[in-house]
Amino acid sequence: MDRKSTITRRRLLGGLVTAGTASAAAGAGTAAYFTDTEASSDNQVSTGTLTLGFDGTAAFDFSASLAPGETTQGTVTLVNAGSLPGSLDVDVQYTNSDARNNSKKTAREVAERLDVTTLTYGGTDRTGQITDGSPPTLHDLATNDRSGGETTPNDLIDLPDPASGADFTVGFQLQNVGNQFKKEGVAITVTFQLNQHDSQ
Repeated sequence: MDRKSTITRRRLLGGLVTAGTASAAAGAGTAAYFTDTEASSDNQVSTGTLTLGFDGTAAFDFSASLAPGETTQGTVTLVNAGSLPGSLDVDVQYTNSDARNNSKKTAREVAERLDVTTLTYGGTDRTGQITDGSPPTLHDLATNDRSGGETTPNDLIDLPDPASGADFTVGFQLQNVGNQFKKEGVAITVTFQLNQHDSQ
């Protein structure tokens, strides 16, 4: 007999990162939204709930403007308020942040110039899961797609359950690009998925 248990996933829209000189004007904004319900069917499913949420703010506080060589970093605290432990996966995406479409550089060109300087979860460095780049860039992180036997590939997989609170921190440094990327930027979306099993 096949039993179904509904697993809720929560998503976070991360902050806006704009690359450019320190004096570059850029509209920054952050927002968060929570959506999506996934069903899992398995003979071994335990009854209970997975409830992924945030302890405090649900948005990264990235700098809206970076000069070459400058860094920005943001942290969110994840919590599982449900009755079952889970396995955390993370997916990172980026898009061009210029709503007026005045960009001379593509989102990928900007993302390839943003080095990942910090990537920790629960106090443990997770940059080892990024298979490309030394140092890895935002583009490397967003295209990491690790499957590890999972039904849906994500950029970071099989992280421990956040329990009553685990910080997820990501930081970037703009490479030495001169003025080539003035007023260029990307919007970064980080999606956190709490699954009942590692293989999901």
